[in-house]
Amino acid sequence: MSRTLPRAYVTAAWSSNRFEAEEEARKYCQVLVKHGYIPICPVLAFSGIFAEENADAHKLQKEMEEDLLRRARLLVVCGNRINEEVKDDITIAKKAKLIVTSMEGIICYM
Repeated sequence: MSRTLPRAYVTAAWSSNRFEAEEEARKYCQVLVKHGYIPICPVLAFSGIFAEENADAHKLQKEMEEDLLRRARLLVVCGNRINEEVKDDITIAKKAKLIVTSMEGIICYM
């Protein structure tokens, strides 16, 4: 029987440069996989799918991101900065009674 891996939703104050944000996200996700988590990272999952200038598409993306966050076991806050999006993710995670931790917390915990 295989073990069930916990889902970890990845959030950060991402770079406005899509390619830099994706590269950073890949690095965080690789660390999470190494430590036994399934990373859920909207920066990678929705890359190039939604038009940024379309308000309806942006709203739909946010709804999908929130749904993924609520399905995770924990929220992992990555990086050294916190912006409004990260604060929103933390608020949602706390309301959903998810574990909120940082990348450092994951590494120290394991």
